[in-house]
Amino acid sequence: MSKSDIIFQINYKKCKNKKLGIKSWLDYASKKQKADSSSIDEYNLLKDYALFSDKETYLNESYETYLWTRNGDVLKKDAIAKLEDNSAGFFWRGFISFPPDFAINHGLITKADYYSLSNKVITSLILDMGLNLNNVTWYCALHRDTNHPHIHFCIYENKVTKTNPTISKTCYKNFRSNVGNYLVDYQKFYELRDQTFTNITGTVSLKELNKIKKQRLFSDKYRSDLNKMLLDLYSKLPATGRLQYNSHNMDSLRSDLDKIIEFILLHDSVKYDYTKYLRMLDEHQKELNSLYGMTADNQKRKYYEEQKRRLYSKIGNEILANYKRYQATDFMERESKFLNKHIVELNFKSRKDYAKDETRIKIAKELYKICVLANLNDNQTKKVFEKWIRNSGYLYDANALISSVKSSHTAMSTKELYDALKKLGYNSDKYNKFKKKNFYQELNYKRFINQAINFLYYEMDREEKEILENMEYELEVKK
Repeated sequence: MSKSDIIFQINYKKCKNKKLGIKSWLDYASKKQKADSSSIDEYNLLKDYALFSDKETYLNESYETYLWTRNGDVLKKDAIAKLEDNSAGFFWRGFISFPPDFAINHGLITKADYYSLSNKVITSLILDMGLNLNNVTWYCALHRDTNHPHIHFCIYENKVTKTNPTISKTCYKNFRSNVGNYLVDYQKFYELRDQTFTNITGTVSLKELNKIKKQRLFSDKYRSDLNKMLLDLYSKLPATGRLQYNSHNMDSLRSDLDKIIEFILLHDSVKYDYTKYLRMLDEHQKELNSLYGMTADNQKRKYYEEQKRRLYSKIGNEILANYKRYQATDFMERESKFLNKHIVELNFKSRKDYAKDETRIKIAKELYKICVLANLNDNQTKKVFEKWIRNSGYLYDANALISSVKSSHTAMSTKELYDALKKLGYNSDKYNKFKKKNFYQELNYKRFINQAINFLYYEMDREEKEILENMEYELEVKK
């Protein structure tokens, strides 16, 4: 890490009117042509769009999120509203800049990454300047309008205590050192994370994750949360009528479906492209407003909403198609597939106090039928029997018991399956609860994500093509 990797500058600005001086900086830092307007909160990327989507004045920059402070996103209008000092005075302004490859290699990829960095180093800078943290307000903005991503920051005292605004050389030295230490520490984390990911997925780099359409990582929490959302939706879907995203049959459940779609689109492998797509739509909508004025359609952001709905429709129909595929499968076929994947998780246990040995043997025969239904091999069947024998406190040899209960008559009806499960410690309520908890774990989550990626890329390509066509048209008109 060389000095040229981190470019840092800070100076003070004397103003005849401190409030106007800081406001001027806020105006510059939050220029939409320069600043990253996405939310710091990666899990609520729609917040900045929803914030002004229903306002006729949403084009006004004061409604867009460009700035942040130690507590997260700040609207420019809120920052300006906090300014009270109208007297002459000074404040500090500066920037931190990095080469793009250096930034990526050290984990500075999303706006949230830069936010995390700023919270650490700006705080240290304020202390090195001899200021009281409780008496200081600071703002940052991320600009990507040059080849080097850079943070602009502004610092000022709420109640003036400092008479000399000069920055000491020690502050400069310490600041670069603090940034360097932060990035070195986090570089190790990102290298370890990237290596772990590569070990799982081959030569794939996490930095290229948003470009990959093959294998993806899914945390247990992500699986569990998506699982619950899908089960809740599927349990409420109507038994009759069209199951299509835009059908009237789905009107009452579309908001539930939209939440699942947003959850998929905010998966780590999709969210950055999704945010980029929303920005493209937003910019296109603004161009339409500029060309044609605030028509009724433009006031409602019709273009933006319709294009977003196109994407949601495609992903939503894939989710509904999965449900229809599931419903079309024979019940016992579904049970077979489920048991094949989850029978080892079932803690089969029968009563120990049966008076007759033949009763236990009869249960063993039913257990063998369940193993056949689950398409288990001999070794898997043995493990299921050994676990049942141990849990029940029986004194059987698993191999001998399996040999004695083997039969060619292994077909089971639904009633026979549930009767057998009851004798193995799982009545219908307990078994169905287990299924509800685990059923969709065997669902190919990657299909949802990959389909969403494919649909998103298609829409992005289409949007980019339309923007280029509009630009070419504008150039032709201006000739």
